Amino acid sequence: MKKLITFMAIAFLMFSTCYLANAQQVVLGFIGDEGTFLDYNNNALEWADENFQTTLIAPQDLAKTDLTKFGVLWWQDGDTDPTGLLDGDANDAIMKYVQNGGTLLLSSAAEKLATELGIESGVARIYGPGADGNAAGVAIIEDTLDHPVWEGFNRVAGEQIQTTSLGFPMTSDYWSRTFKEAITVGNCWEAATDWTDEVGAFVEWTEGTGKGIVFGMGWRIPHWSDDNDDLETLQKLTTNVINYLASKSLFSAVTPLGNASATWGEIKSK
Repeated sequence: MKKLITFMAIAFLMFSTCYLANAQQVVLGFIGDEGTFLDYNNNALEWADENFQTTLIAPQDLAKTDLTKFGVLWWQDGDTDPTGLLDGDANDAIMKYVQNGGTLLLSSAAEKLATELGIESGVARIYGPGADGNAAGVAIIEDTLDHPVWEGFNRVAGEQIQTTSLGFPMTSDYWSRTFKEAITVGNCWEAATDWTDEVGAFVEWTEGTGKGIVFGMGWRIPHWSDDNDDLETLQKLTTNVINYLASKSLFSAVTPLGNASATWGEIKSK
């Protein structure tokens, strides 16, 4: 029994080490106007800084930034409505990046930017913040049991992953099934209610995105608060999403060639 316990402990340590090493390798562009950041965005950015190779990119700087340096872009906004920050130049820069093989995570209120970017024709809602103390999260569905976002979770259809018991930040989603192009990756649940795919808040877009992928993570799921007792679970789920997007990005660094790293896009073009 002692040998078994020791083996399991070593296996878990090896898994955790590899898991964190993969996260550290991701070069992440965190999009947002730092001047508007409050608790939600500051906490998300601080966590991203600690776990990825993260650079903060102001929306007005997107058009003059070489976005191909980033394996993944993450636009998170749990404090304000970011719609006004997505002007024509920023929109063009993001869509050029995605169309050419980059990947993008839109979370909290930024999920609605999928419509603004033109990859979703459905209408999103935006609301919050609110504190009702309801437990909530995402549930694994049969169609996505093998999806990389469930790494380390119990891969059983209907398995509920709790990411908050506090309420919700400023956020957005596609209630009620107003999304048209999005593909549901996980269903939403709240307290005793199984919302199935009605919320439209844990989804991805692969049509209209060229060679890239866009992932949406809205509703109550991304509750980046220090008071959230389920914060570690949220962090684990977000890490899975970012690692998944990095694995699909043509701009993710791979094994270094000489003293310079290459990207999947560079290797595929040779």
